[in-house]
Amino acid sequence: MMNAKMLFSMILALAALTFGQVGFSIDAEGGYASNIFANYRQLPDYYQNFQGYLNYDALSEGAGLRAFYQGAATLFENYDARSYSLHQVGLSFYNYINESEQQKLNLGINATMRLHREEYQWYEYKQGYFFANYKTALRPQLYGYIGVNSRVRAYDNLRPYSYLQHVAFLRLSSFFNSGTSLIAELDFMHKDYLHDEATPGEFAELQTDGDGQNQQLIGILRVAQAVTLKTGLSAQLTVRRNLTSSVRYLIDAEGYYYSDEELFDDPFGYEAEQFDIALKQKLPWKIQVELAGAYLMKHYSNRLALDLDGYPFIDLRLRGDQRFIGQISLSKAWHVSRSIAPMIFSIDLSFTRNDSNDPYYIYNTRYFSVGFSQSF
Repeated sequence: MMNAKMLFSMILALAALTFGQVGFSIDAEGGYASNIFANYRQLPDYYQNFQGYLNYDALSEGAGLRAFYQGAATLFENYDARSYSLHQVGLSFYNYINESEQQKLNLGINATMRLHREEYQWYEYKQGYFFANYKTALRPQLYGYIGVNSRVRAYDNLRPYSYLQHVAFLRLSSFFNSGTSLIAELDFMHKDYLHDEATPGEFAELQTDGDGQNQQLIGILRVAQAVTLKTGLSAQLTVRRNLTSSVRYLIDAEGYYYSDEELFDDPFGYEAEQFDIALKQKLPWKIQVELAGAYLMKHYSNRLALDLDGYPFIDLRLRGDQRFIGQISLSKAWHVSRSIAPMIFSIDLSFTRNDSNDPYYIYNTRYFSVGFSQSF
């Protein structure tokens, strides 16, 4: 009966959409990375990132439908062959059940395409994504969330890595009069490769374990505290545990694993613990500063640590990493006109230190970037 009521309210909400609104935003960022490939070679590069977002919103009193396009391009100076673009189109919908803000349904679907230059075309992919989640007030200042999302990603030039992934999550959020908020979340993730064959084509070797099925649990606990009206402090613990892991690794002709990007450093391939802490402070003249730090420990399930010649160590140790990240961000809102949203200028500095029993991944990286964003 409840499902019928929800469906009926969604139909009424869509029928009641009375006007549309067009929105547009642009973001631009330029910066420097001292170690663009995140390995011991410490190769630096400059980069620029541009992003545009165009949306059309159809709204009623208790529901909304958005159609959008998002395009982005990342350009590198020294290693320009790595430059790429992303294109995404999608629809998202929300509906307040029974016209109450205590219950909300969100649905969405989108399609994404990533394009590279010829030298890196094997990174290109096409992706479809769907999500649905529901929020309800369990009692005053306590909210419950349940949701699912699925994605299918196809690598045309590296077919063994194409996959289907499903995620289901439960979340509780509690808010207290003291200014404290507490969030607890549990995610279940399942991933299957779309192709049984493990032939990398033009590449030297593809390593795979098991039947290609992967399952993982992620637990998240987050605490935030409003210290003053202008100061906020937050801390988060994330724990990642594998139920089954049989990811695929690509090795080049010299015996090296490919880079630590997600394509070749699959999150299903390791267990991890991560602790994050952040302090936000509002300053005069509409300036905001954020200090953040993170400590991450990664324990790989099936990936051997290699020496710098590309060979496993005698004891056949599995790779294990410890990573520290420190970051400081400054942002300022600048009102160009009363009729549009303020322009946001930002400066970011960060430092990453990665220690590993695989010497290829012992490195430091420093980032510096300057950017702005504007919504219309």
